[in-house]
Amino acid sequence: MEFYFRQQIDNSRVVRVADPRRRREQRAGLAAMAVLFVVSFGYAWLRFETVRTGYALEAARQQAAQLQRWNQGLELQQAALRSPGRIYAVAQTRLGMHSAAPGQILALAAPAPAAAAPPVMAAELRAGSSAPNR
Repeated sequence: MEFYFRQQIDNSRVVRVADPRRRREQRAGLAAMAVLFVVSFGYAWLRFETVRTGYALEAARQQAAQLQRWNQGLELQQAALRSPGRIYAVAQTRLGMHSAAPGQILALAAPAPAAAAPPVMAAELRAGSSAPNR
């Protein structure tokens, strides 16, 4: 049979001596962890920005494609609205216009150009004469 005795130990007066080498190791480890955290956080932020920019770029491409399709539709609509056959049909049906009968269109002679007045000289205007001398 074995007996164990309980012994009371009072460590309240024991003071731990600071080890400068151990403290230096702790500071170096803490600095390494901080650097690792900053690098990891920077990498994650760059990756997030890359993904976000990719989504924005894809959205811009889709919008450009949609606007291009819309522009093509507008060009087709413009071509249809400008077609002479459609304009002639609208003029007859909505506006009640008809083609001119022979003899309704008269060709007028072009008027002769009027005689041009002589140019006004700047010296005449400074001298107080606003009308040119004829």
